[in-house]
Amino acid sequence: MKLLKGFMFGMVVLGAVSTSAQAFNVERRVAISRQILVDRMSSRYSIPKYLLDQAQCIAVMRNVKAGFIFGGEGSTGLVSCRLNGGWSVPSFLNTGGVSFGLLIGGQVVDNVLLFMSPYSRQMLNRGSLQFGIDLSVAAGPLGQGVGTNVAPMAHVLVYSSGTGLYAGFSLNGTVMTHGHDRNQILYGKYFSPDQLLSTPGVFVPSVAKPFLNVLEYYAGWVAPK
Repeated sequence: MKLLKGFMFGMVVLGAVSTSAQAFNVERRVAISRQILVDRMSSRYSIPKYLLDQAQCIAVMRNVKAGFIFGGEGSTGLVSCRLNGGWSVPSFLNTGGVSFGLLIGGQVVDNVLLFMSPYSRQMLNRGSLQFGIDLSVAAGPLGQGVGTNVAPMAHVLVYSSGTGLYAGFSLNGTVMTHGHDRNQILYGKYFSPDQLLSTPGVFVPSVAKPFLNVLEYYAGWVAPK
């Protein structure tokens, strides 16, 4: 009996440690997503304001790639969509894919994605999507574009910066899904992507508020079109 009690106590302790680690992991990923957006907008290659104003949704992701011959990739990030009066609570994102070819070295790529069309916003409500197939992708223009308010013809505009050596990075073919497990840790229960991306940001848990604050600072409220 003492052995059983000791085992049960150990399981409770391990469960508490696991829960704490998961919560820390969520907080860390929020902090990384926030910093990626700050770094991009404070750099000399900031995203033009007129494009931020046109964006239906904005996602921030860190993509990690490494491999030789067969290259694997994976990342995590956050996405929020524009609502009447502000931005939605964020949803965690995951991306992954496999690249075939001679790939040498590793790379960490920070991405800011602008979902420019109503269709791209609808696609975010799905469980998964594939760039280049479900949604067209283009590199976003740089500079503030004074007197310009025309966005490139693509569903998604991508701003990327990377460190490390890696040949042939491309978002085309990448599959993106919502991070349901992390969302459940953040919000305390399961919510669909559609529910999260239509919920006003005032209901965001405090741990994710720093990301939303930065998003609202750089891409303040503009009525969705």
